[in-house]
Amino acid sequence: MFATVQSHSIKERLALEIFQRHVTAFFSGNLDAVLDDFGEHSVVFTPDGVFEGLAQIRKVYQGLLDEFGVIDRGDSPGIVIDTLLVREDAIFITWHAQSKHLVFPFGTDTFFCDGHTFTCQSIAFAPPRPKKDSASGG
Repeated sequence: MFATVQSHSIKERLALEIFQRHVTAFFSGNLDAVLDDFGEHSVVFTPDGVFEGLAQIRKVYQGLLDEFGVIDRGDSPGIVIDTLLVREDAIFITWHAQSKHLVFPFGTDTFFCDGHTFTCQSIAFAPPRPKKDSASGG
């Protein structure tokens, strides 16, 4: 057990539960479970534009899952969360990652929750660079 336990409000605990469920679904490559974390009127902001509703959000996450593969299976090293802050219904994270083909040196996401799903997410990251593949000498 941890020596110090941070106290969270009910809203914060609910937001963290949704976030944990989301990370688990993403790492397992389960697109339908990822989409369960969003509602029909949810919005995702990315450097490529604004994606509204489940059909458009599906396209965003399908692209991400295609790039990262099933992290739990070892398709890519995946994402490391460096910072996680929660305040009421908002979660802010910073991260770095390696997908199957790219290295992302820095990224950040912000999630807003309604107690059941994400209502809004923003995704931003430093320009990725090609991953050096030691097996191919590249």
